[in-house]
Amino acid sequence: MFVMNRKNILWIVPGILLLCSTGCWKGDTGTVEGTLKVDGEPLGGFLIYFASKDGNGEAMGGVIGDGSYKLTYGRGDDQIPVGEYRVYVQATEFIDNVSMPKVKLERQYTDPYEASLVKTIDYGHNVIDLDLVSAKKK
Repeated sequence: MFVMNRKNILWIVPGILLLCSTGCWKGDTGTVEGTLKVDGEPLGGFLIYFASKDGNGEAMGGVIGDGSYKLTYGRGDDQIPVGEYRVYVQATEFIDNVSMPKVKLERQYTDPYEASLVKTIDYGHNVIDLDLVSAKKK
């Protein structure tokens, strides 16, 4: 049986402080994955960016052939700070086994300065599906 006394507190408090200082506590982060669709159809061949609205960083991921993506932050960490993010995509030919998409998207989806799509990353696991509309459908 564990008894909370002064001796035990002297061991517990430094342990908690050490845990927090080493980065094991990730209470202000979340992971993000989802599916990108264009005109209702899953589509790969994009890089997807989540740019922090407060200017404190950017997460990104590659959208593979089935439209799925998973974001990373910094040097490949899947833990992303919680908060609001502007979302934009850019077509690329650099995703293995996925052709560069030929669909034309509006600037609000592709320009980091004009991105109007905003998503919130919460603590824990986030599934954020995106359904974009091509320029020809507008």
